[in-house]
Amino acid sequence: MKKIVILISLSCFFFKLSAQEKNADKRSELMPSKGDYGVMLVLDGLIDQIDLSAQRNQYGNNLLFGRYYLEDKLVLRAGFGVGVSSRTRSTADSVGTSLVEVDSSRNNYMINLSGGVEAHLGNSKRLDPYFFSQIDLTFIGKTNTSIDRREISGAGTASRERTIKEDGGLAIGLVNGMGLNYFVANRLSIGTEISFNLLYVNRGGTISDNEIITPINGAATSNFSRREDQQAQFNLDVQPSATINFSYFF
Repeated sequence: MKKIVILISLSCFFFKLSAQEKNADKRSELMPSKGDYGVMLVLDGLIDQIDLSAQRNQYGNNLLFGRYYLEDKLVLRAGFGVGVSSRTRSTADSVGTSLVEVDSSRNNYMINLSGGVEAHLGNSKRLDPYFFSQIDLTFIGKTNTSIDRREISGAGTASRERTIKEDGGLAIGLVNGMGLNYFVANRLSIGTEISFNLLYVNRGGTISDNEIITPINGAATSNFSRREDQQAQFNLDVQPSATINFSYFF
C-alpha cells in the first residue's frame, strides 16, 4: 500500500509537470520514435534499499524485456527468459559396520515468453502516458529426481536406485494496465506501470517412479509405479500491481 501511494504521488507530479509545458506540434526530441528500441529495468526497494532488477512475468520468472517502436505512438513490448534449476546432495553415514552413501539430484527448467502492445497518448515534451496489453507464457518442463543409495560393508555393496519423473505444464498470464514515462534526458526515462493481472496455471500429469534394488547376493529387482497428479490454478489480482521502471532507448 505504501508503494502504491508513492506511485500515485509520482503520477500526480508527472501530470503537474506536463500541465506546465506547452504541447508541441511535433514529437519531442527527448522521446524515441519509429524504428527505435529500448530496454527496461525494474527499480526495487525504497530509499535505503534500492536496486535494479529484471522485469518479471505473472508466474514470477525473470525476463529480458524490451520495446520496439512500430510507430511513434504504437510500441511492441516483448520479453524472454530461461530458468534452469539443478540441485544435488551427497551424504555419508556409518550404520553399524556398514557405510551408507546417498546421492540425490533434482532438476527442472522453465521457458518464458512475453509479448504485448502499447498505445501511447498525448504530445507532451517529457511526459509519455500509455495503455498496454500483454500476454505471458511460461512453459514448465519436467522435473526429474534421482536418489542413489549404497550400503557398503565387508561382504560387498547393496544399492537402491530410484528415479522419479513428473510432468510439467503451462502458465498463461494476461495483463492490462497503464503506464507513465517521464523523460529526464534524451532517450532516458523513469516511469511506472499499474496493471490488473489474470493468471492460469495447469501443471502436472503423470508421475512415474522406478526403483531398482540390487542386493549383495542375488539378482536385481525392479519396482515401477505410475500415478496421475494434475493441478489447475486460477488467480485474478483484485489489487493492482505496480512497478517503477527505468528505460533507455537506442
